[in-house]
Amino acid sequence: MHHFPGYQSGYPIGPSVVIGAPPGSGPVAAAVIVNVQGFGPYPMQVTCSHCSAQVMTETVASPGLLTWLLSGTLFLVGCWLGCCLIPCCIPECQDIEHRCPNCKTHLGTYRRL
Repeated sequence: MHHFPGYQSGYPIGPSVVIGAPPGSGPVAAAVIVNVQGFGPYPMQVTCSHCSAQVMTETVASPGLLTWLLSGTLFLVGCWLGCCLIPCCIPECQDIEHRCPNCKTHLGTYRRL
């Protein structure tokens, strides 16, 4: 596996793409395209950017845009007495924060919307 500064190991490296002058006209610059996948709703194995440990992320659900839109919609429909806050109790409606289990550094967030 190749290691490039600023990229977390575990991500596949894409094919090289040649940019620059046409063939036979001298030196050509090559760029490597990295397939960077975002954080998902489930824990994933990454290298922590703070402590450099290879870890399985801890995930914590927190209210996000989807949660508040659903709550507002329920409120407008007539769920007045706290029922409009039901989306705040459902992890599938919330954003997921990924943290390092060693140093507790926030590594990224999966946003539902």
